[in-house]
Amino acid sequence: MVVRRTKKVRRQRGGRSHGWGVVRDHKGAGMRGGRGGAGLTQHKWIQTVILAKLEGRKPLGRYGFKRPQQFAKKYGTLNVSHLDQSIDTLVKNGQAKLTGKIYTIDLKELGITKLLAQGDISRKMKVSVDRATDRAVSKIEAAGGSVALLAK
Repeated sequence: MVVRRTKKVRRQRGGRSHGWGVVRDHKGAGMRGGRGGAGLTQHKWIQTVILAKLEGRKPLGRYGFKRPQQFAKKYGTLNVSHLDQSIDTLVKNGQAKLTGKIYTIDLKELGITKLLAQGDISRKMKVSVDRATDRAVSKIEAAGGSVALLAK
């Protein structure tokens, strides 16, 4: 014959620990390793980092820095130095013109909407572009060229 007993839930009502010993044991924090400063990601963090290093794993959590790319996505950009280096290839491909010693180029046709000032320029150029930084304009004008801004 089957022995019939009351369920543990019913039997231990009114008991403080419900069979788990001290009250702090088995008290609600479940699978997350406790609450507050408990667990490997809190008060034992340095052991976690050292163990990850020894095993060759990446540490837990976020680390490092990622540069926001919203400006590169918003505009197709080009530096003055890159324009100076690639102008001969652009003339060869028919994307720019050489008249005497002055290069003429429309950057909007190439999908470039902003001209930046990094690097140096050594040739005279007439550049038409939607946007350009003040330093880029001054560098091109210092080399004897000009910049026509299409959108301001």
